[in-house]
Amino acid sequence: MPVLHEVFLPPGAPPPAEPYPAFVKPNRGDGSVGITEASLVHDRGEAQATVARLRQELPGADLLVQEFLSGDEYGLGMIGNPARGFAALPRLEVDYDALDPSLPRLLSYGSKVDPQSPYWTDIRFREARLPREVQDRARAWCAALFDRLGLKDYARFDFRADAAGQLKLMEVNPNPAWCWDGKLAHMGAAAGLRHSDVLALILDAARMRCGV
Repeated sequence: MPVLHEVFLPPGAPPPAEPYPAFVKPNRGDGSVGITEASLVHDRGEAQATVARLRQELPGADLLVQEFLSGDEYGLGMIGNPARGFAALPRLEVDYDALDPSLPRLLSYGSKVDPQSPYWTDIRFREARLPREVQDRARAWCAALFDRLGLKDYARFDFRADAAGQLKLMEVNPNPAWCWDGKLAHMGAAAGLRHSDVLALILDAARMRCGV
């Protein structure tokens, strides 16, 4: 499975000398905490400034400096477990078309919490426009990772394409948001499922895994 290049920064470690542009974010977090427009950096000076900001906001946090992938962004949700199989949810694409072209194409913290942010008002989600063979290959990758990482009941896998169009894994979310406006809910809606239906699938997967 192709993955993006990234450098792990424990507390106190400086950002790498190259390559740039890059994406700087906390290694762990929820709801895109710590991610802003300044998370996309174009040189080491910008990276140092963003790293300093994150260390002030999130003392002691480990950080990641990732290869910035400029192509389309996708999410793949899986509900179930390897022993019994998975519910098929449509692949989701992040729709940045209405976002001001001067803004970095990323899901910032503002996209989750700030109704005044253009990242809240101008970003949408739609069913992925990917060839079927690409979608099937990504699903097989994710099923293997679900098993290998010991995930349970539900998870989300985020991908993005590089400038050449190659799809790369950005991250694995073992506990993604299952709120009414989260990505899993959007995936369910694309399949004609209500939010309550998505929650029921997660609960059913847990019950079957536990034998109750």
